[in-house]
This record gives sequence, C-alpha cells and structure tokens, in this order.
Amino acid sequence: MDWLDKAHVPRSVVDALTASICIIDRDGVIRAENGAWQNFSMRNRGAGSYVGANYLEICGKASDGGCETALLFGTAIRDVLAGACDRFETEYPCHSPDEQRWFLARVTPFKAESGPGNRLSGAVITHQDITGTKLLQHELKRLADTDELTRLKNRRCLFDHIQSSAANLASGSTLALCLLDLDNFKEINDTSGHDAGDLVIRAAAERILLATSDMQSVIVARMGGDEFAVLLEVKRPWRVVPLVEKIFGLLSEPYSISNETVQSAASIGIAFYPLDAESPQSLLKAADLALYRAKHEGRSRYMFYTTALREEVAQRKALFNEARAGIARAEFETYFQPIVSLKDKALVGLEALVRWQHPEKGLLAPGQFLSVLNDRNLGTAVSQAVLLQVIQHLSKWRRDQLPVTRVSVNLTTDQLQNANFVEFLCRETAALGIEPDLIKLEITENVVVGEDTEQVCSVLTRLRSAGFLISLDDFGTGYASLTHMSQFPLDEIKIDMSFVRELSASRKARAVVRSVTHLAHELGLSVVAEGIEDAETEGIVTALGCDHGQGYVFGRPQPASVIPELIRQWDYASLAPRALPASNLRSSSK
Repeated sequence: MDWLDKAHVPRSVVDALTASICIIDRDGVIRAENGAWQNFSMRNRGAGSYVGANYLEICGKASDGGCETALLFGTAIRDVLAGACDRFETEYPCHSPDEQRWFLARVTPFKAESGPGNRLSGAVITHQDITGTKLLQHELKRLADTDELTRLKNRRCLFDHIQSSAANLASGSTLALCLLDLDNFKEINDTSGHDAGDLVIRAAAERILLATSDMQSVIVARMGGDEFAVLLEVKRPWRVVPLVEKIFGLLSEPYSISNETVQSAASIGIAFYPLDAESPQSLLKAADLALYRAKHEGRSRYMFYTTALREEVAQRKALFNEARAGIARAEFETYFQPIVSLKDKALVGLEALVRWQHPEKGLLAPGQFLSVLNDRNLGTAVSQAVLLQVIQHLSKWRRDQLPVTRVSVNLTTDQLQNANFVEFLCRETAALGIEPDLIKLEITENVVVGEDTEQVCSVLTRLRSAGFLISLDDFGTGYASLTHMSQFPLDEIKIDMSFVRELSASRKARAVVRSVTHLAHELGLSVVAEGIEDAETEGIVTALGCDHGQGYVFGRPQPASVIPELIRQWDYASLAPRALPASNLRSSSK
C-alpha cells in the first residue's frame, strides 16, 4: 500500500509540521517519514532517510547501550502495535558537546481508512523538539530557587533541600543547619544607605561560599534580609564547629564599601537533625531558636539548640498570651514611689511603676514579666495603659484637693515614634484638666541612641513646648554620652542605681556621679539618684550634689489607693547626716 498518498495525508501538510514524524508497520519497519524526520536524522549523524529500517531494532540497540528511555519507548511501541495501549509519550534528553536538547516522543496507533474493519496497520511515531520549553522551565525553576541579590539558594529551595537531605540521610550521619544573622546591619543601612547594605549582603554571601568551598554537598542560602543558612551533612555534630568558626571569623572582618570601611559580625544558631528535631520543619525552628538566643545573649557569637530553649519559648509564648488578655482585662496597675528633695526631704514627686495583678500568680513586679515589657508591641500597650491611669489618678487627686504632686511616667520608643502621640497626650490631659507640667516623661538611654533619633528629638521638643517635662532615665547603663544631655530637650537626668549602689565602696563611681551632676547643673538640669536604700548612700549622693533621691529608704512603691494618705501625711526624717566627711568620700576605691 502507498503509506503517504493523497488519499491519506497530503505530503506537503506533513512536511510542513515541525515535529519529526514516521509511520511504522506492525513489524516496526519505517514505511514513511516527513522532512523534519530526515533533517532530525542528518542532524544526529544519521543516514538521512530511515525508510525500510526497523525502528524497534533501533530502540533495541540504543537500550543495549544503556539508554533506559529507548527501552521504555520500544516496549510502549510494541504495546500500541498489539492493541494493548492507545497512546504513550515520554520526554528525553538528546545532548551533545555543543548543545543541550530535549524531545517529546509520542506513539499512537495508525489505522488504514480502507480495508475490512478499519484494522490497525501500524503506528505513528513523533519526536517534537521541546528544548525551548525545557530551558524556560529550568530558568523559571532557577529564578524560583535563587535569591536575586546574591545568587544563592533562597528560603524555599533550602527547605526543599532539608526535606530531601533528611529523607536520604546516611546511617550514622547528622544533618546540621546553621542560621546566620548579620549584626548591626540595620545601622549600616541607615547610616550608609541601602546600596551599601546590598553590597555588604553580597560580600557576606561570598565569604560564606569561600568558607564552604572545600566541602562537598553544602547548601548555602539567603533566607531574606540579612539572614543566611548553611546546610550540610556531618558524621558527628562537633565537626560543624571548625566551619562555624571559619564563617564567624570571615564575617567579623571589616567590609570595604565605596571607599568606606564598614564593620559587622554575625550571630549564628545551630541545630541538628534528628538530634534536635523530629522533622525537617522543626529543624528550621530549632536553629531559629538558637539564633534568637545568640542575638539575645549579646550578638557576635554562635549557640547550639537545647531543649531548654524550646521550653523557654513555650513559656514566653504563654506569658505573652496571658499579657494580651491581661491588657484587655485591665490587670496592669500603676504603683507609685516617692521622689524626695535631698535638701529638705520634701516630697517633690512620684514615679509611676507598673505591677501586674495576675489572676493566678498574684501581684507581679516588672522583673517577673520583663520580656513582656521588652516586647515592642506589648511593652507599648502596657506603657500606654499606665500613662492613661496616671492622668486619671492626677485628676482624681485634684478633685480630692490633694497638694499638687508631679508624676514621672516611662515612655517607649514606639510611643515617641508615633506621629499622633503629642496630640493624643495633650488631648487626654486637657480633657481632665491636668496641667502638662504635672507629668514628667521619662525616656531611657536606648531611646536617644536608637533608631530615628531625629524623629524622637522632634517629638520631645514638641512635648516640652506643650509644657511636659522630660527626664533621661537610667543614665549610665547604655550608650548615651554626656553630649546627649545638651542635644535633647531635657529637664532632668536620673543616675542609675547601678552607680548609686557602688558609691560607698568605689571612688570611680563617686567621681562619675560628681562629674555628671556638675555638668547637668551647668546645663540647667536637675539630677535624681535612683536606688537609695540606706542612710549612708543618701548622705553620699547629697554631698555629691544630687538634687533628688528615690529608693526604698524613702518609701517602696505603693498602690494608688494609699497615695492620698501618703501625700497628706508626708514627713520623712532622714537618718543620714546632711553630708559625710570629705575623707569618707575618698576612703576607698574599686
């Protein structure tokens, strides 16, 4: 029979198709082919035309040479010719030293239109070049798996590798995951710009790759922002330490960015599968907990995951949930501690201090829920609640005709970065008839040296212009310098109790307090000494020139209910002398 005459398919139509097409008979012999098939044959160093050759034998020779696709395709052709299969297709690579190519091979039944029963006459075989599609798929996968900035693997790809590595982990081996976070990266972005930050990220990626270049099967990924990950298989967990030390050392070296030297370091958290985690998902969480601990402990260090970390996080999560409920139920209460004039022991003010009336644990001091206060959102919510309570208490004391008493209240960074905070505070105090100068707003050192200092300074200036007083709390515990006393609109500084408690034994501590007090007075600021717990310390801070004192020697924090009586009956008789002899102030050093 004529396998390709006009009664079947016009040759011009078949030759116009880009797919390579041939028709075989029931024995596998090629009876017809189109132009694309001939071109495909010549391109692959074939004879050009394969008409008369047995395609099943061609598949057999290829499978004998180790080509599994040829064996699979030959079997499928026999199934189609036997009527056991209506259609089969498979993709296969056909690479050469010069190029990479992929094809889609398909076999379908060929039935003659004439003849009894329209019986099966053979099969149609096509080979379609799908190289463009495969290259596009590979590029899309590369983009989906790759971090654009560093060309490292991204977070999604890393998780895929964690899953596959865990599934194929060799017996006796351990999968180590190291999460790395660049220290002070936000400061680099803020001071040198985001372009410089991107250069630091690229340089850090290159250093991590350099540290791992002599190791096999190591996956380096960028998790996002300034966080990276290194995944590797080790025989023993301790064998990851030399690599971590090497990475830590490289990332601690300064970066030369646009004629500028930038200093950074890294915090690293390390966890192991299956030692620390039962699943690939929990491995990532365990390493993240270790990283959090490394950052919490002061940064620039590496730490291993322990079960205690998970328990700590679970407790912290439970505490945060309780705190959110406590805020909604108004469980956070304001206590007040006296602030006294060191000159005549007159009551000059009160500091508002928060307590948590926990429904199950009873009254909690701040040290028992410090993580709540340090949390940005929860800490601000608690601070806002205390501020509103202070305004309400001041209003009530005024209605009760108590002597005017100024109250100091701590603020968080978020409150000062809120563009509406000044208007909010002015509105709330005005609504209850409270003069602004009855409220002294305390800020800590981390506020004046932290993020957006210009914005904070602007808000403080507006608050002071509105009549509120500003106090710098805990001076000496952070990074605030003496110059900050002149740069910010302050009325007062409070010397931290860590200095005050050293005064009786440390000449250096006394010298610092004396110098700070003198400079503050030159700038027109008053000075409060915190943490005065005995008469001797009271005498020392008085002799050093401090204006006001606060501490247990004058009174412990009290609930608002007892403050009216405290104000009415205030009569403190100091047990300390007005000033200790000068020789005593210089008698010891530390």
